[in-house]
Amino acid sequence: GHSRSDNPAGFWKMGCSLQLAAPSPFMLRRAMSTAMRPIYGRIQAKLTEGLQPMTLVIKDESFKHAGHSGNPSGDPDAETHFKVEVVSAHFEGKMPVARHRMVYALLDTEIKDGLHALSLKTKTPAEADK
Repeated sequence: GHSRSDNPAGFWKMGCSLQLAAPSPFMLRRAMSTAMRPIYGRIQAKLTEGLQPMTLVIKDESFKHAGHSGNPSGDPDAETHFKVEVVSAHFEGKMPVARHRMVYALLDTEIKDGLHALSLKTKTPAEADK
């Protein structure tokens, strides 16, 4: 009768682990949000290097666009849509279009790699103070 006493314990363990796994998508998402975000890291690194910004805010909004064009897989971790706010002295004397071009030029590789949409706010330090 050794196997008989083992079996219920095994079942109980399984049931327990299934219940524990229920909230995991959220937990997983939070864990992945830092480890599995190569594009986020690359945007941060390239804009920091290229613009020496006083302020740099990057928001990944891909989850809002899951299943839309640009993120057809619907994968919330697809890293396709970003909102970027940059305050940099490099923007002095440049029109918004030229500032956006600077950002796009810096992120050329990421755009080719599937970065689908960038929502940009570009300001000079003087504009940011207003």
